[in-house]
Amino acid sequence: MNIVIVRHKDHGKSTLIGRLLYDMGSIPEQKLEEIKKTCEALGRELEFAYITDALEEEREEQLTIDTTQAFFKSGKIDYAMIDVPGHRGFLRNMITGASQADAAILIVDAKDGVKEQTKKHAYILKLLGIKQVVVAINEMDLVHFNEHRFKEIADDLVLYLSPIGIEPKYFVPISAYIGDNVVRESNNMPWYGGKTIVQVLDSFEEIHREYDFRMPVQDVYEIGGDKVF
Repeated sequence: MNIVIVRHKDHGKSTLIGRLLYDMGSIPEQKLEEIKKTCEALGRELEFAYITDALEEEREEQLTIDTTQAFFKSGKIDYAMIDVPGHRGFLRNMITGASQADAAILIVDAKDGVKEQTKKHAYILKLLGIKQVVVAINEMDLVHFNEHRFKEIADDLVLYLSPIGIEPKYFVPISAYIGDNVVRESNNMPWYGGKTIVQVLDSFEEIHREYDFRMPVQDVYEIGGDKVF
């Protein structure tokens, strides 16, 4: 199953993918050692985002530029996680990646709340016909795992998503960096009794498309007066 993870920039998308792969044991030991050495060279703690942000510029600037895929198995389903940029300057790359998805994880930062790119990416999911969506409210550790803040953001997002026809199947409070409610249930949020992100993904249905053709056009060039896509 193809899963795209979308969000406003700096809301922890690459970290969530890295955490998923790490906790599911899907990172080769050699790759993990390489990431640790890179983090040490940059004077940082282990950055799960580096698992997918492979380009030097991405690691130094701490942003995703290109679209990549990462793979793991939950024991029930084989997943391809589609890592797309969140920065508005790379929206075309985001559309290209999302066009391949069967379902989506929409990330919202617990501290920042719903932002411009959050809404824009959600609208693109609607245009692409992606109906299976889970909202992950990330970095709950930065708001002291506050239940009220979680519900506040969920309510704000519903106000935007409902009119455009997106009805998230789940809202999950997580801390991607710590790993709370990603693969393992959180001890820091006893007020949440729902599914983890992996459990939510396992509940989604695989989409079998025969005629649902999507062809993203990133740019149009003119060569000798003729337009080339």
